[in-house]
Amino acid sequence: MGKQYKVLKLSNLWSTEKLRKQAEDTLNKASQDGWEIISVAFGTSSSSGMSTAMITIAK
Repeated sequence: MGKQYKVLKLSNLWSTEKLRKQAEDTLNKASQDGWEIISVAFGTSSSSGMSTAMITIAK
């Protein structure tokens, strides 16, 4: 069987620092659980201004 991929979406309307910490915690947990980190991308929704992180992991 090939790799299993997951894309995790995290978002925070009020604080980019809280989103950064949430992403960091999520990455550490995924790594401890044996997941390989493929990519991390941060962005902002132009309509709502919500900060978003997309994390791709594989096992």
